[in-house]
Amino acid sequence: MAKGQMNKDKIKNKAKKAMATATLTWTLPTTRTDGSVLNTSDIASVSVFDVSTEDPSHHMIGTATGPSTTFTTGVLTVGFHNFTVAVVDTAGHVSADSNVASVEVKSTLADPSPATNLTAVLNA
Repeated sequence: MAKGQMNKDKIKNKAKKAMATATLTWTLPTTRTDGSVLNTSDIASVSVFDVSTEDPSHHMIGTATGPSTTFTTGVLTVGFHNFTVAVVDTAGHVSADSNVASVEVKSTLADPSPATNLTAVLNA
């Protein structure tokens, strides 16, 4: 890739950053997978994961401590974000991932129109 194209891509990516966060909410489980009772006092934390357009790996972006039911993300990149959560009990057991909740962060500004009337004069 040419140097000019790399600089153009860097500028374009920088210009498209949006200042958006997402607040996630969920309902905590009241039972374990075997049907036994899960008390809120047995919940140590809830791990929050994101798979985004920019980073397609499934990675943890934060932890809600205790029996929390909300989490606010940091600033998100432009594109789609697919969130899941997993409940961790006080013994260290981890639930399967929740359902997926998605948001799309759109670019805050449209791309500028191209320059026009470009000319070149040979300097000999």
